[in-house]
Amino acid sequence: MSSNIRSLIPLYLVILLWGAGSGLMIPVFPLYIRSLGFSIEEWGALVMVYALSTFIFEWAWGALSDRADRRIFIALGLLCGAILVPLYTLRALQPFFYILQFLRGSLFIMVGPAVKAMISDTASSEGLGLSMGLYSASRRLGGVLGPLIGSYIAQFWSSESALYFYSLISLIGAIVTVAGVRIKDGGETLTEARPPSPISEWRYLFSTYSTLVLFMIPVIIFVVRTAISSYLPIYAAEAVGMSTMGVGIMFSVSNIAGLLTTPLFGWFSDRVGRRRVVLSGFLLSTIMSFGLFFAETPVQLTLATVAFGLFFSPLTPLFLATLTEVTPHGLLGAAMGFYSTFENLGIVVSPPIYSMLWSVHAPRTVFLFSASTQVLGILLILSIRGRHKRK
Repeated sequence: MSSNIRSLIPLYLVILLWGAGSGLMIPVFPLYIRSLGFSIEEWGALVMVYALSTFIFEWAWGALSDRADRRIFIALGLLCGAILVPLYTLRALQPFFYILQFLRGSLFIMVGPAVKAMISDTASSEGLGLSMGLYSASRRLGGVLGPLIGSYIAQFWSSESALYFYSLISLIGAIVTVAGVRIKDGGETLTEARPPSPISEWRYLFSTYSTLVLFMIPVIIFVVRTAISSYLPIYAAEAVGMSTMGVGIMFSVSNIAGLLTTPLFGWFSDRVGRRRVVLSGFLLSTIMSFGLFFAETPVQLTLATVAFGLFFSPLTPLFLATLTEVTPHGLLGAAMGFYSTFENLGIVVSPPIYSMLWSVHAPRTVFLFSASTQVLGILLILSIRGRHKRK
């Protein structure tokens, strides 16, 4: 093992812990909130408030990470998550959950753009797809462990205990970030090719049609992901009759599928071009997404979810690799922050739609809408021509 690879082990460990905490929340948090008596519309509002806070703040954190030590943002974000999540177990704070959601989103979200930019800092242009694939695989490995452990704790102990375990995971991640993660080139922030002001950064990053599409696609991806992460756990438990543990196992197996395909798709995209691989993943995941609409039993729903994760999981790291290729190093944090901001926009706009479909029509129509939205993503990708190179 080379010294460069060994130096990245603490960073990938932090990513794994980050993914485990996020994965734990997927099956546990929606079912916990529902157990407190929140309606599906109130749950959708909680999701939207969290997303709105991330939409407002994530670009700013990403831009700031270009000007300071990225580890500060990773450690502080994880620490804030460790402190704020246990507050949901205090019933006296239940009337203030919307405020808590906004606060948690605005602070915890600083982790994402800083982590992605650090991975981009260390990647070579020839192996960018593989590097992003390994980043996503590390996070997805955490996504395998988190739902499994969290749902087990929630079912056989309590949901509150699972949220406390989340806090422990995040705290360990913050400690590892401070004590173990090292920055390439001695931790100096890269400043070359950075425009002189935030307004100039906006103009530069949105200057071409291809980059505009790269920022439009994550809106679609996270409209789809919101259906999976925020509504599928409730649908599986209430409409299909799965246990909390069953829901956790379903998401863990789906993440195992994504764990296997994400590095493979990334490696393959380095050799044949991102566009072909992205189109294939989008087409196949769209077909599998329609399968969620038709699934009627726990086995069918689990198979559809796993098949969906198999092809949907590689999409984000492939787009991140493409974005890195067209972004100067000095703007990586801002670019990743913008990308994540548009991801958050997808989460902001989708809960009202999904809650309305769930209540007025039928719960399963949520998945019909999300699958139809993916078709628009395919059309946007088809509108881009050529392969991007890093500037």
